[in-house]
Amino acid sequence: MRHLTDEVLDVAIVGTGPRGISVFERIAANLRAEPEPPRVRIWLIDAVELGAGRIWRTDQETSFLMNTVVGEISMFSGISDGEPCRPGAGLSFHQWLPTQPDPALSGLGHDDYAPRYAYGRYLRYVYDSVVRDMSELGEVVEVVGKVTSLRENGDSYALQVTTSDEEFTVTADAVVVTTGHALAELSEQQKELAQFAREHPELHYLSGDSAADLELSSIAPRTAVGVVGLGLSFYDILMSFTVGRGGKFKESVDGAMFYVPSGNEPRVVAGSRSGLPIHSRGRNQKAVTGRTAPKFLTSAAVGRLRERNVAHRGNPTLDFDQDVLPLLQAEINYVYYTTQARTQHGPERAEAVAAELLVLGPELASWREVALRHGLDDVEPVNLDQLSRPLHAKRFDSGAGLVAEVRRILLADIAEAGRGNVDSALKAALDAIRDSREVLRHAVDFGGLTPRSHRADFLGRFVSRTSLLFTGPPLERTAQFLALIDAGVLDLVGPDVVHGCDAEQGRFFMESPAVEGSRRHCDVLIDSRIPTAGLLRNTDPLMRQLVDERLAVGFVHRDADDVFETGALHITPAERRVIAADGRPHRAVYALGIPTERVCWFTQIGNGRPGVHTSFSRDADVIALSVLRRAKSNAFH
Repeated sequence: MRHLTDEVLDVAIVGTGPRGISVFERIAANLRAEPEPPRVRIWLIDAVELGAGRIWRTDQETSFLMNTVVGEISMFSGISDGEPCRPGAGLSFHQWLPTQPDPALSGLGHDDYAPRYAYGRYLRYVYDSVVRDMSELGEVVEVVGKVTSLRENGDSYALQVTTSDEEFTVTADAVVVTTGHALAELSEQQKELAQFAREHPELHYLSGDSAADLELSSIAPRTAVGVVGLGLSFYDILMSFTVGRGGKFKESVDGAMFYVPSGNEPRVVAGSRSGLPIHSRGRNQKAVTGRTAPKFLTSAAVGRLRERNVAHRGNPTLDFDQDVLPLLQAEINYVYYTTQARTQHGPERAEAVAAELLVLGPELASWREVALRHGLDDVEPVNLDQLSRPLHAKRFDSGAGLVAEVRRILLADIAEAGRGNVDSALKAALDAIRDSREVLRHAVDFGGLTPRSHRADFLGRFVSRTSLLFTGPPLERTAQFLALIDAGVLDLVGPDVVHGCDAEQGRFFMESPAVEGSRRHCDVLIDSRIPTAGLLRNTDPLMRQLVDERLAVGFVHRDADDVFETGALHITPAERRVIAADGRPHRAVYALGIPTERVCWFTQIGNGRPGVHTSFSRDADVIALSVLRRAKSNAFH
């Protein structure tokens, strides 16, 4: 192969989880497309596992599940064309699974949920495929180690790398930071809890990490364990304590799920702000390209809102509650009303309802007449706040009363999830939030909202509440949750949970102000919530060094009325180049994924979709093209 120049371009990718692999794959794919590509040496550096990273590493427990169905996942930026897998065209996760010798993996279907370790293996497969292909395009250097510093070194960058047995410096022309989830410094309350545990050797306090990285195996059977947070990580912890210790879930003759304990389980009590576990995902009924096309919350509508705001107040930023949320609510309720019409009266009625709603526009108040006219008398608009906090303002005189209400809510949720994300009007409507994520990013990212609205309306209320409704686990997890309550393995504290140290008892406690007599004591306290570390609380030495030496800065969103310090790496919108404290974008230091969360939204997503050009692959391609374009123009020197 002829090369553009004999000079070698060194590119370091720091972190080889999904985001790092995506950039690696797009660099290789773009090199393949060049008739005379530059000579490239790619340094692939990961502190835990090359090609999987820490979160998706392949040695985690088999009971930990993904929350995206198999058929919606691919790490190749293009679909397989029958030829050997290569950058830009390869097997999706669904196509790869049948190649596995383990029937537990090869038998998974399009709409099933795979174990997290299996996705880690798939990531390794994609990574290894790209590494092999790069042998024709350049050199790959693989390093299991931690990058502890990054400094400018003339026209290049010097990365200090520490491995298990040495320290050395990598000199690179371009650096891509895709380090993923970092541990955060403990908050003041967390420090008090950790100190209390140190003062009482029989107690343990665990926080701030995924279940795969928590010391769960050392917790003895029958130990009283309190868990704060009822999200996805909570389910991983619960599975580790049960299935991971030999317990089994079974179905009775009437189809009800029950749990057979092994005797090795701890006694778990759990609570959260909402008091409920994260809602089940609707059973998947959609093809990979079956997302609902937006009717109201479109990129064009967002553009028109910005133009209006410029004309009225000289500023294009949006107010989420006033400008964006009404359009999203219209999307949600459009799906809700039309699905209700279809399931109650047939597809022709659904088409008639759809046509009338589109004519009326996004004003929900005017939709009631349409519902009445088409026999939907009992259909009220979806209320996101009520759905996300159904226990709000309720009071219970006993734990039994709380459990009975939680059971009622969760059985209804299981029934809706079982109908599917097309035939359940509610689950289909909530799925519209997922389908609207790309446009929401267009509205929110890079300071698209006012600082106050970004912090309070979007992150503080909308994201914190609605994430409970559309990012949940498969419905089997909710059935297992109830089965564990029935088996006496799990108990609930209630909503608005409070936790702390009881010095008199020498134990941790959890309690809910909504439940009479809810205080429970425990010897192990686990905070299952995984905070976004940001720059200020980040324990990663690389991030700390970049900030301390003013080579990177957090994105501060400000206007005349408010200032919002996001804690995310400040990057350029066009190329994702990291911006230094003096406002200067680095020549060739890029960042993608979790380190940029709050500049960009929902960066934790760890996959693309087969045959769909999502922002996951687009963002990687932006960086890959920038690196190679600068190499061709010799802009690094």
